[in-house]
Amino acid sequence: MQNLKFFRKQKGMRQLDLALEIGKSSNYINSIENGKYFPSPETIENIALSLGIEPVRLFGNCEESEKEKITETVLNIEETLKIEVLESIQKAFSKIKNA
Repeated sequence: MQNLKFFRKQKGMRQLDLALEIGKSSNYINSIENGKYFPSPETIENIALSLGIEPVRLFGNCEESEKEKITETVLNIEETLKIEVLESIQKAFSKIKNA
């Protein structure tokens, strides 16, 4: 994630600031910025949201087709998470209704 440090600094955030916003440690952010660790798609989405950018902008000089694949993957994950949340809400309402 070659551009993480650039966008974080552009937003005036310290590693600790970003870490707190996404529920991670500053060591975790440092490891990502230094290429020691690659975050999950969900964490990539959270980082991008915190920085106010599209997730693909975190990736350096990706080929356009790679960017499209990454974007599609992130959007699919986002949709899956929305469905899971809706299903959880439906289950909760069902339990309340049947109680």
